[in-house]
Amino acid sequence: MTEDFQLAWIVYAGSTFVVLLAGWWFMRNWRWSWLRRTLLLISAAVLLVPVKTPVAESIAMPVLPLFVYQTLFEENGAVPEVTANLVFAAGGALVVMVFWGIVTLLLRFRRERRSRFDEDPYFNEQ
Repeated sequence: MTEDFQLAWIVYAGSTFVVLLAGWWFMRNWRWSWLRRTLLLISAAVLLVPVKTPVAESIAMPVLPLFVYQTLFEENGAVPEVTANLVFAAGGALVVMVFWGIVTLLLRFRRERRSRFDEDPYFNEQ
């Protein structure tokens, strides 16, 4: 990878981080924090996951900008590899957040049950 392209990746990753940080800042008072986290993680995944096109000696590019470019300006639309990478990046981030949500719900349920048991020692739920 050339030095110019490495610099471009650093600038792109830094600006994406700033955009995601601004998104977090403006959504920090939302009541549903899980929705904020999900939106930010999916945005980060589709903006930062690199895709290598099947063209020989091509360089890795961010998947969402490449998908949008190919969809708008290429004659045949987006290449299937780019589309698949976009779907797997967004789907993977969504699966991570689903697991996170399930674990959070289970831990909250256990914490509530434990606090209910601490308040009422005769409480016995089986």
